[in-house]
Amino acid sequence: MTTYPELLSNPSNPRFSLQESEIYSLKEVAELIKLEQYSYSLFAIWNTIVINIQRRIEFFGINNFLEKIHEEKNYNQNAHNLKERWLNVNEYKLITYAKDLNLISNTCHDLITMIYWMKSNNNTKANENIEEEELYCVLILLDKNLFTKEFRKDQRSNSETTDENINNQNRREEDLETLNSTMTSKT
Repeated sequence: MTTYPELLSNPSNPRFSLQESEIYSLKEVAELIKLEQYSYSLFAIWNTIVINIQRRIEFFGINNFLEKIHEEKNYNQNAHNLKERWLNVNEYKLITYAKDLNLISNTCHDLITMIYWMKSNNNTKANENIEEEELYCVLILLDKNLFTKEFRKDQRSNSETTDENINNQNRREEDLETLNSTMTSKT
């Protein structure tokens, strides 16, 4: 018995934290599966993954990403939408960058890499062997390892954390001065 993934039946569920373009791609996946176009559905799944990873990197802090990549000019910081900003960034390398930033787990990285190679195989005879259940399994794994994971913000660049650290440092200096003055007065 095959379980129909919730990602396909209800992609608007808030627990997935998906945006309109991701929801649209998942609806496209569902339609392609109904039409038994399983190899084409891999492209729509890939598109959903890439958009989600791009959003995660931007939410975490784009400066961290720019430090990791060697082709800074490929990311267009001045563009007005997600697609334009990421247009020249290699999608396959993007997945490794996300893993290097600890935004996705090794398991998730390996799963996404597998999907990349499945969709990149241009041999249509080989792709005819993809079955509906395999796509459901992939989507269930993506649900667990990517889409339901919380978006993380880099705490090192968080201004609240920085202000808090400065306040803690000031308190430690005041405590040290108090301790020194107490020690001096006792001697």
